[in-house]
Amino acid sequence: MAAMLEALSFNFWTFLFQAVNVAVVLGLLYFILWKPLAKSFADREGAIEGDLKKAASAKDEAEKILANYQHKISEAHQEAQAILEKTTKMAETTRAEMVAQAREEAGRVMEQARMEIEREKRVALVDIRRQAADLVVITASKVMARALTPNDQEHLVKEALSEVERLQ
Repeated sequence: MAAMLEALSFNFWTFLFQAVNVAVVLGLLYFILWKPLAKSFADREGAIEGDLKKAASAKDEAEKILANYQHKISEAHQEAQAILEKTTKMAETTRAEMVAQAREEAGRVMEQARMEIEREKRVALVDIRRQAADLVVITASKVMARALTPNDQEHLVKEALSEVERLQ
């Protein structure tokens, strides 16, 4: 094996010296570059994790706010629906009241018309009685060419009035 090492011109002390140089360079690189880079990566990773936590927290908060707004919108819709139902009921009640008032007014008008008709009927009956009495007196005086006494005339008028009342 020594022949092989000599053929390759391997020198143990050169190898050892180069190995120590590589170890020193790697050590220096580790302390000069790797530690600051690792620290920078760790800090960056921590910042990213913090940002992700903040983003998750912000997302949760946004979802809570959205749920709150949706709840408020739902309540507003329910309130609007309740107002519409209340307004509809009020309109129906008002319509029913107006119909009742109109019927009541129509009843009053009909009653007034009936009373007016009844009054006019009584006036007409009194007028008819008076005219009938006048006709009876005129007819009776023509029939009896002689003069009647006031008692006879009154008796004839009463008979004529009772006859008219009986016919009605």
